[in-house]
Amino acid sequence: MTIRRRAAFACAILAVAPLAATASPAPAGALAAFPDYLSVRSEFLSAAITAAPARALAFKPAYRDTPAGRIRVSVERDGASFYVLFQRERDGGYPVGSAGNMVIQRAVSTGYVTGVVWYLSDDGTSYVSMTPRNERTVVDYVVAGALSRGDYPLSRLVYQVFTGSFRAFHDATRGALDWTLAFGQPGPEASEAFVSDLSSDTPSRAARALLSAADDFSTVGAYLSAVDAAGYEPEELREPRFAKAASLEDPRAPALKPLRPWSDDRGLPIEAAMATMLAAPAGGAYIALVDGVRELPPRKLVIVPYRDGLGAYALPAFDAETGDSVDLAGVVRSMAGASVRLFSLPLP
Repeated sequence: MTIRRRAAFACAILAVAPLAATASPAPAGALAAFPDYLSVRSEFLSAAITAAPARALAFKPAYRDTPAGRIRVSVERDGASFYVLFQRERDGGYPVGSAGNMVIQRAVSTGYVTGVVWYLSDDGTSYVSMTPRNERTVVDYVVAGALSRGDYPLSRLVYQVFTGSFRAFHDATRGALDWTLAFGQPGPEASEAFVSDLSSDTPSRAARALLSAADDFSTVGAYLSAVDAAGYEPEELREPRFAKAASLEDPRAPALKPLRPWSDDRGLPIEAAMATMLAAPAGGAYIALVDGVRELPPRKLVIVPYRDGLGAYALPAFDAETGDSVDLAGVVRSMAGASVRLFSLPLP
């Protein structure tokens, strides 16, 4: 890597933009591939979504086969609310947080809809939530666990979402939301190739050196030498200017909580890590040094973000000591409140 390329990469990392910086439509391919269960929602509109509370609460789970997979429709009561859930089967189960899934919250006493959550990613950390407010619907747009745009007033009733396609919702909000954050352009190929390398039974010298650098940061020079970037100074990512993160203790009704800013002594809150990497320029590898929290020990991870063939983001992570694949979203959830130092490095 040349001095000019290293300097450009460093400047780009230091200038990470806020998640809400632009409003852009999703690529056509990503829209076409989104698992929209419109036919199933339409079928059960009067039986569960708009039915009187007593009838809706007596609803028995139903299953439908669609081009996107098998869909379960169910109703769950929780105190003064009940939820109508549309969930896609994945690996034999029906997780709440998965792309295409919709959760409709209603009041037991009145039957009124009080909120809707539409999931955008299979890791359950990206979604739009909608709250009725008079003749409008207030939208919160969360990507990779961080609030990209909140309190956006959409000039339509929330009930129109039930019988409308995802494409229609996208088109109604494309002037306000940056849909490329959730659905971008595929690639970079170098990132995907390096993930395959890290996953291999016989990883390359560079892959082994990066895992070693995450385990012992003082050895990062060996990785930089292996990728022809000797002399490059690793850059620590600092938080873009988003103020809230998703709290997903109950994925049927995710909440938003304030985020503390990046600090010299603690780094980033772990809840901001995934979104921070997505907001940075594509094509980097990351070392994440996570402080221990509660009874959980510290974690040392290697992360290489990329976009799959449909533009959905992937954040594959690897344990520095064992080289094993790690569920990054699961780490973030389990270690809520922890801090992380996040360093960017060039790819081979």
